[in-house]
Amino acid sequence: MAVSADVQRMRSIAPGYADAMRGYQKRNFMFLVVDGATFAFAISLLSETTIIPAFVSALTGSSVLVGLVAATFAIGRYLPQLVGSHLVLGRSRRKPLFLAIVIAERIGILAIALSASLIDLIPTGWVTALFFLSFCFYAITTGLIGPVYGDFVAKALTQARGVFFGTVQLIGGVLGFTAALWAEGVLKEQGFPEGNQFIFWVSFGLSFLSILFVAGLREDEYPHTEPRPRFLETVKSIPGIVFRDKNYGRFLLARAFLASATLGFGFVVVDGLEGSLVPSDAAALAAVFILSQAVVGFGLGVLGNYRGWRLVFVLGAFLILGGMLGAIFASSLLSYIIVFILLGGANAVTVIGDPNMSIEMAPTSRTSLYLGATSTLLAPFFIVGPLVGGFLVPVFGYSVVFGISATLGVIGLVLAFQVNEPRTVIEEQPVGAFDKPGAQT
Repeated sequence: MAVSADVQRMRSIAPGYADAMRGYQKRNFMFLVVDGATFAFAISLLSETTIIPAFVSALTGSSVLVGLVAATFAIGRYLPQLVGSHLVLGRSRRKPLFLAIVIAERIGILAIALSASLIDLIPTGWVTALFFLSFCFYAITTGLIGPVYGDFVAKALTQARGVFFGTVQLIGGVLGFTAALWAEGVLKEQGFPEGNQFIFWVSFGLSFLSILFVAGLREDEYPHTEPRPRFLETVKSIPGIVFRDKNYGRFLLARAFLASATLGFGFVVVDGLEGSLVPSDAAALAAVFILSQAVVGFGLGVLGNYRGWRLVFVLGAFLILGGMLGAIFASSLLSYIIVFILLGGANAVTVIGDPNMSIEMAPTSRTSLYLGATSTLLAPFFIVGPLVGGFLVPVFGYSVVFGISATLGVIGLVLAFQVNEPRTVIEEQPVGAFDKPGAQT
């Protein structure tokens, strides 16, 4: 089995630690997969794109507040990433921080369920304010946990990590799809607010159950910790890391163009509905997107595990390019299904490819910093891109926007070929450089 670059690095500088963590491999793999499956079902009942906006709309009737849902979640998910990565620095154990944020995240879900249960008991304005405070807290903890979770997985799973990510992607996608269908049935049967209250409490119950799985994880103390600097010093160190670690810098540049290329994703189904599609087709295409992300994600996880994540990264560029070119010429439901299979696969690369490339490029003691930096630096391109697309569509039309996306995808693809596979670079590094910033070139 192929050995990840970060694992090679870890075995060189901390062989005893690597051996101990390998001894926990099967246990940690099982607990992390079960936790991921349980939590995937739970958070699908808090979808920021479907269930929560519909709830806020029914509660307030305000389109502004509905729009605030996506903005709140995006800000909460991306901005705290660097804080989370900073908190890991200097720690010999990741699990205590991981578990603490997990518990805080579940408290946020509990607060969402409690605030929804206050409907008709206190004024709607108070319910709305409490709900958004709860949702904001939940979103922030979701952002905080990203680099902490990634760093723990990097240390806990020294073998078959790609298989793990692919398995979680597959199970999470299937369960998320199932949860959405179940929630739809509950909401149809019970209506607002009883149906929403019920699914929020189910979400909390399942998410609370997953705490037990996180508590069952095992780890040893990592022997080579660096002192944690002040937070501002951590932030200031990121430009130096990007410029010194040439390969990581090339990866971020290519990924920025590919993130920008997603600006047309959200307009594909809208374009189709103005053409050959009917409203019910939108639901079918949403299902195709979810299942494609799950199935293709599993395949890419296995591929990355054995062949390296650079190949997955490059394939992601091809998927974006193919999806956007297909969107220009799509004229039937079948053609749109093909497009959404490609786009679902491209999104899977973002979910599993970005963190794994960051993990393998990072010095062992700074895994969380690379993970946080990747998410934070790429976030503006994912957020601003669709806004730019929204301004361009009324002026130039959908095909032009898809063409711009495809052009950005071509640039990203060309740049992706300039990124070296971390597993080949690592063999050229002297042992003493493995755990230093900018070790890879």
